[in-house]
Amino acid sequence: MSEIHAELAPELANNRYTFESALSDIRVSRVYWDFESYLCEVNNALDLLARIAGLVYRRQTPPNFNRFCKFTEDSEMQNIMKEAQFRWVNKMKSYRDCFTHFTPVDTMLSVGLKHYHDGFHIRAKLPINPDTREIMGFRYSRRVELLRYASTVWRHMTALDRIIAKQIDADYTAGVYPRRTTGLFFVSG
Repeated sequence: MSEIHAELAPELANNRYTFESALSDIRVSRVYWDFESYLCEVNNALDLLARIAGLVYRRQTPPNFNRFCKFTEDSEMQNIMKEAQFRWVNKMKSYRDCFTHFTPVDTMLSVGLKHYHDGFHIRAKLPINPDTREIMGFRYSRRVELLRYASTVWRHMTALDRIIAKQIDADYTAGVYPRRTTGLFFVSG
């Protein structure tokens, strides 16, 4: 992104009648491919976190985050995960599904530098409606931008890790974690 910014900034700075400039090349594709990969890895990390949190139960829990959140036995671990699911995970998974399963990540992409009343902003657009499975149905907002969103997901994931770690510590101190110490790598269908 900084390389693209360095290329576009002089164009805007040298022409006071140009308010926006964008490009679409292999660097832009790489930005979006890396973003797609990042979302997939966060999704994998959530599944691993669900396995770790699931040790609070005596019986085998689902090996994935969404199924763990639907598990029939309540616990504080599950409440933490459900809160994260509601606050940010569902949206993140919508973006992941959008790019991975429905919309080619290298279609109609650009990174642009645009002049706003408060300065120039570099943007890699993300649709505000990733559940729309048709590219032409996407809508965009200045408030939704790839790098900003990726940073937000990182902050949420880091906070979730900390909260789960504190809960594990509290449950361990109370003698209720781990309740299961065998069959930890069993994968159910």
